[in-house]
Amino acid sequence: MALSKKERRITIAIGLIIGVSTSSMLVKHALEVKDQQTARKPGNYASHQSAVDQVKFPPLPRSIMQSIPNGIVVFFEENRSRLSFPDQAMIDAWIIETSGSFRSERLFILAEVNRTEFQETRFFRASEIYVKLKNEYTEELFNQKLDDEEFRIIGKNSSSDEYIVQVKEISPTDLISSEKLIRSMPMVESTRFPPWIPSR
Repeated sequence: MALSKKERRITIAIGLIIGVSTSSMLVKHALEVKDQQTARKPGNYASHQSAVDQVKFPPLPRSIMQSIPNGIVVFFEENRSRLSFPDQAMIDAWIIETSGSFRSERLFILAEVNRTEFQETRFFRASEIYVKLKNEYTEELFNQKLDDEEFRIIGKNSSSDEYIVQVKEISPTDLISSEKLIRSMPMVESTRFPPWIPSR
């Protein structure tokens, strides 16, 4: 028995409603599964494992969560000394990749959290070391002494007269080793990690 025009319209409308509802439920379920998988992916804050070597890390301090709400923990090293705090201070060190819409907006940030009750946090750009040369030395000579597979001069801070050296290895231990190596060169007057200031 053939359906009337009105019955066909009702049948089509019901079919569309069921199809849209089912599709919405499937999309919602797929997004939930994706969120769960992302949360477990190494480097995600909720995973408690670093992206490199899957090192376990404790819940991030609030200071880091507020300053870098959607980052990826690349490296984590705990209970260690650091040059930016007094020698006796012990810190936890995190290397976090910030997430931006474009690759050029992403940075590697070194976050150092003092293990004292105050949990002071300091942020630095993790892939750069600022280097000031002694007056009698030139950029060309300095560049010749650098291992070009590990270091690259990418510019100069005109206000402080410091060269900006990009570092290849960016784990907290590697950064300290790189800074000590550069600082030990006879032509180098001083080195430092440039601070990073959260935008919010």
